[in-house]
Amino acid sequence: MLGPELRFIDRDHVVLDGAKLLYLAGIDYHRMSHNPVIIQSAVKAALQFGLSSTGSRATTGNHTLYIELERTASEFFGSKGAVVLPSGYLSNTVVMQAIESDFDAFFIDDASHSSLFEAASQLDKPLYRFNHLDPQSLEEQLKLHLAKRVKPLLLTDGVFPARGEMPPLKAYFEIMQRYDGKMLIDDAHAMAVIGQTGKGSWEAQGIDRKSLYQTGTLSKGFGVGGGMIPADHDLVGKIHEKSLAFIGCTGLALPLAAASIKSISYLMSNNHKILELQKRSLALKQKLLDIGFMMPNTPTPIFSVTHNDADKNQRLKKILIKNGIYPPFIHYPGSPEGGHFRFILTSSTTTDQETLLLETLESSL
Repeated sequence: MLGPELRFIDRDHVVLDGAKLLYLAGIDYHRMSHNPVIIQSAVKAALQFGLSSTGSRATTGNHTLYIELERTASEFFGSKGAVVLPSGYLSNTVVMQAIESDFDAFFIDDASHSSLFEAASQLDKPLYRFNHLDPQSLEEQLKLHLAKRVKPLLLTDGVFPARGEMPPLKAYFEIMQRYDGKMLIDDAHAMAVIGQTGKGSWEAQGIDRKSLYQTGTLSKGFGVGGGMIPADHDLVGKIHEKSLAFIGCTGLALPLAAASIKSISYLMSNNHKILELQKRSLALKQKLLDIGFMMPNTPTPIFSVTHNDADKNQRLKKILIKNGIYPPFIHYPGSPEGGHFRFILTSSTTTDQETLLLETLESSL
């Protein structure tokens, strides 16, 4: 089922049913999609190179912009290499196809993103679920299903998109070390958002990146579009050679590649935006917790709000619209039963806008 039809006026406002409303929703956490410098880089690339690389990167479509983008991404993520894709959703499939022969069984958080489930279920290997955010459940599943000399791979989101939860990666890491396993972390909502320099959930929790695979996107923290896999040279080579999803797809649209280069470079030079958004997110969450709303107290800019009552949520929707705020009520996978309002803070959200949201939510109690 589709959401309501929206028309964006600027980076912070939309029109819904003829009314201009403050937009504190979506996934563009730094509002880079409306940054004039980023947009101009896309326009310039479109005029210079056209829209498409017109081929798979394994044949005739390995455009120089992809090489530059991967080099820039490697610098941002502190990896030896990177692979860029036309879709973030595709990144998990690409990695799983590349490393399939290195693992014997997959263990997945049962609230993980559908792209992780789809990537794992396409392969001829057993897939076991463990309880959401539960290291003890993970270890129980490992003990139950693993024979000797069987190598496991753990699959999880680094930030769960519906409510902004973060998994206990240190506990997972210690468990997987005992079983000679590794982790694949979908950091779509963590890249350029979480960690001291925006490298993602593993940086935020102090995990050695050598113990994991990281996948993600250029559409959220970076505000552009496409998939991103920071990787060492070995994984890059395996992707190029073994992943049919990578080999068979046309590369990222060239204007998006150029815009991504500019966006990554901008956030490397303006790291304070990443840290400031984390700080403000934690502060607002604490205020919402103090007045009675329940939500994960993580530094992600995602705010899950619900009264757990259909009538009360409908009343809140009307209050939000009356106060000039778009009501982002969704039923996305991982949402609380019955749906919830998924708000976000962004780097462009003003203090007055933040206060308006807080006061509006408090008035609904």
